[in-house]
Amino acid sequence: MLKLSFWRTMPALFLALVLTACGGGAGSSASAPGGFTVTPGNGQAIISFTSSPGVQYWLMYAPTATPIDIKNPPSNHAWVTNMTSPYVVYGLTNGVTYSFAMNGRTSGGPGGAQTASVSVVPKAAGTTWIAGTATLGSVDMRGVAYGTASDSTVNYLAVGAGGALYKGPEGVSQSLTGMVWSKVAQTPAVDFRAATYTLSKFIAVGAATGGSASNVFYSADMATWTAATTPGNTALNALAGNGATVVAVGDGGKVFYSTDAVTWNAANALPAAATPNLYGVAYSSGTASWVAVGAGGVLFTSTDAINWTAGISNAGSNNLRSVTATSTGVFVAVGDGGTVASGTAASAVTGWTVQTLGSTLYAVSTDSVQFVTVGLGGKVYTSVDGTLWSAATSTTTTNDLFAVVGSASKYVAVGQIGTSISSIN
Repeated sequence: MLKLSFWRTMPALFLALVLTACGGGAGSSASAPGGFTVTPGNGQAIISFTSSPGVQYWLMYAPTATPIDIKNPPSNHAWVTNMTSPYVVYGLTNGVTYSFAMNGRTSGGPGGAQTASVSVVPKAAGTTWIAGTATLGSVDMRGVAYGTASDSTVNYLAVGAGGALYKGPEGVSQSLTGMVWSKVAQTPAVDFRAATYTLSKFIAVGAATGGSASNVFYSADMATWTAATTPGNTALNALAGNGATVVAVGDGGKVFYSTDAVTWNAANALPAAATPNLYGVAYSSGTASWVAVGAGGVLFTSTDAINWTAGISNAGSNNLRSVTATSTGVFVAVGDGGTVASGTAASAVTGWTVQTLGSTLYAVSTDSVQFVTVGLGGKVYTSVDGTLWSAATSTTTTNDLFAVVGSASKYVAVGQIGTSISSIN
């Protein structure tokens, strides 16, 4: 803000600056937009309003709980000019109250009367969920991923039984009204169980059906899917990548890896007398380590995706259905009976910490802000440290949820009979 002494000595210059900020060209003032709403998200806020033809709309916001007055702005305010609805304000701090207001003008004229000031508090997603606008067919959806297609569009991918492949574009409207999905025409002969995005490709794995020679398919454009070259077609249940290598784990303790998603190799046999089914795999860049989990609470670690060492999950006989990891090396696995096991690859030697959250949990994901786990009956829990968990306020479904993924803007979960839900706050 300019000091009062400067205002008294330089009135013409100060007035010019004020008119520049609030408009002041040859045009005129206009009414404030109707339907002005602010929806908080993860480090952001979505601004929605009803516009009138020919009117330019400006937004002022500031980190304050006090209602803001556009004609007397707080010192730390910011402007967004010539807005269209909906609009996302990024770079906000979670837990801090922000106030927003708008006004309008034509042809660069001075701003007119403002809207009422609206205050919101951005926060991490995962508390409140909304249903997708259409179900993902009538089959169970087992996997969901998030990435950028070869045409530079950002999309979510949902996969499921009978070769089901659906894509949903990332967008502001989908954040407010729920995911909109479209079916991919191609349906490979695979009951898909997992999906991921890595190596600039969407990858889906599962159990081959109808005599299919492959249980791994990949696509760069989400439209054309190609069968990968794999050593056998053992059912695969989970995927994880680190940008250079992708690992798939499956029934009978099978582990496969690839550096291009096209050609896959078998890892060395697990160091176990039995070969239990593996249901989850994750990678942490912080410790350059992989962790795989599965039936009967088994846990294995690796530093190269080829050689694996047995660890101790302390999950007892409970199946571990999924595992995720932060970039700092914290792994969280979930499974039957609401089991939650957490630790590092190194601490797996002596055993992980275990707790119980209600009923069976099928999937867990992290966006490095927090962990989100989903499961039986549409249950969703969130945690910032993998230890203290909170149940979601509303998930809009009682169907089982089998997969969840997080992006910078929201979480998306899919599950039983084509269920799809998403959360931005």
